[in-house]
Amino acid sequence: MAAEAVKESVLESRMKAVDEAEEQAQAYRKKIIGIVIAFVLLLGLHFSPTLPGLKPEGQSVLGIFCWFIACMVTDALPNVIVGLGAPLLVVLLTKAKIPAAFSAFASDVFFLGVGAFIFAAIMMGTPLGKRVALTIVSAMKTSRVKRILMGLGLADLAVGGVIPTVSETALFLPIAKGVGSLMAGKEHLPEVKRINVSLIILICGLVPLYSGLLILTSHFPNLILVELLHKAEGVKISWGQWFWLNLPLWGLLPIMFYFVVWWFKVGDLEIPGAETELPKMKAELGRITFPEIWALICLGLGLILWIFEPYKIQAGMTALVVAMLMFLPWSRIEMKAVGKYVLWDTLILLAGAISLGTSLHSAGAVQWLAQFVVNPLKSTGWPAIPVLLILVAGLHVARAGIVSAVAMGAMFVPMALGLAKALGYSTLPFTLIVINCLSYAFFLPMSITAFFIAWGISEESFWGIVKFGTILSIISNIYVILVQTAWLSLIGYPMTKAAGM
Repeated sequence: MAAEAVKESVLESRMKAVDEAEEQAQAYRKKIIGIVIAFVLLLGLHFSPTLPGLKPEGQSVLGIFCWFIACMVTDALPNVIVGLGAPLLVVLLTKAKIPAAFSAFASDVFFLGVGAFIFAAIMMGTPLGKRVALTIVSAMKTSRVKRILMGLGLADLAVGGVIPTVSETALFLPIAKGVGSLMAGKEHLPEVKRINVSLIILICGLVPLYSGLLILTSHFPNLILVELLHKAEGVKISWGQWFWLNLPLWGLLPIMFYFVVWWFKVGDLEIPGAETELPKMKAELGRITFPEIWALICLGLGLILWIFEPYKIQAGMTALVVAMLMFLPWSRIEMKAVGKYVLWDTLILLAGAISLGTSLHSAGAVQWLAQFVVNPLKSTGWPAIPVLLILVAGLHVARAGIVSAVAMGAMFVPMALGLAKALGYSTLPFTLIVINCLSYAFFLPMSITAFFIAWGISEESFWGIVKFGTILSIISNIYVILVQTAWLSLIGYPMTKAAGM
C-alpha cells in the first residue's frame, strides 16, 4: 500500500510538472504573439500614409497607444517596461521633448501615487490592515452571514481609503478565506457554496471596486482623470473635492450589498462558530504595536491635510510628507520589511499611461477618434441623459476584456475628454460620469482585475458570474448616469454650459 501511495505521489508530481510546463509554454507563446502584434500596429501606423484629418505626429502617437494596449492585454512586457516604453517611443517617433513626453513623472498625481502605494505597503507588510478589518468584523459578534458580510464590508471601507484596489483585494483575500474555512468539510452543500462565493465576490472584488471610486488614491483611473483634466483643461481637483464630486456613489454600496445577499440567497444563513472564531483570528495578531499606532497617527494626519489643505499643500506633497513621517527612526517601521509590498512597477505604468494620454490629447489623436462617435450622436439632437446611456453602452463593448484599470484609464480618459469637447458638454462632469460608468464593468469576469481575481478564487461558473455581473453593471451604470448627473448639476457642475439638460 505504501509503495502504491508513493507511485501515485510521484505520478501526481510529474503530471503537475507537465501542466506547469504547458502553462509556461502557453504564456510564452502569448507574449511572443502579443509583442509582434504590438510592434506591427505601432510601425504600421507610424510609417503608413497619414489618415485623413490626422496629423503625422498624431498618427504616430496613436500607433504608440495601440502598442501600449496590445502589450497590456497580452502581458507581452513587464508593467515597468510598458510604463517607461510608451513615453520613450513618443520621444523617438515624434518631435516631443523628453520633459513633455515624461510629464506625468514630475506631476503631483505621481507623487500622490507614491505615497498611497507606501501606505498600502505598510498595511500589507504589518498586521495593521488585518487588525483593522478583524477588529471591525469581530465587533459584530454574530454567526449570521449577512452581518458578517456587513462587518467585512465596513472593514473594507475603513482600509480602502489608503489602499489601491488590487492591494485591498490581496489584503482581504486571506481574511475572507479564513472565514470560509470555518465551514471546512461542508463545501459540497449548496448553501455553503453560496456563502463562500458571496464572501469572496463581495469582500475581495466588489467592495474594493465600489469604494475605490470614492477615494482619489484608491483607483488608478481616478488619478489618470485628475491629471489629464489638469494638463488638458487646467481643471484642478483636490483629494477632498474628489470625495465631494463622487458623494452620491455611496448610495451604490447598500444597493450592491443587498443585491449580493439577494442573488446568492444568504440572508438567512449562518456560519456556526463565527462569533467566537473571528475574535480568535484577531487575538492571534497579538497586541497592537507602536509602529502600527504611529502609522495610524501619520495616516490620520495625512487625511486631515488632504481634507483641509492648509497653505494649499498639494495632495502629492502631503502624501510624501506623511510617508517620510512613517519612517522616522522611532517609528521602527523598516523599509526593507514593507518595500516588497510597494507596487513600484504599477506606479511606473500609471505615470507612463498618464504621459501617453497627455500626448494623445496634445497631438490631436483623441479629437480624431472622437469624431467617429460624435457625428452620429450629434445628428440625433437628443439631451445629455439618452446620449450618455447610448455612449456608455457602446464604450463598454470596447472596454470588455481590458483587465488592467491603468489600461482602461489610458484608453478611455483621453477619449472621454475629446468626446466632451466635440459634443459640447462640460468636460469635468462628462468625463467623470463616463469613466465612473466604465469602472462598474462586471459584464465579463475578466473586465477588471479585482473582480477577475475574486471570480477565479470563488469557483463560481463563468455564466453564473456573467449573469450576476451583467445585472449589477446595468444597475450601477444607470444609477451613475441619473443620480450623479443630477448631483453634479446641483453643486455647480452641469453637463452643459446652461444648467438645463
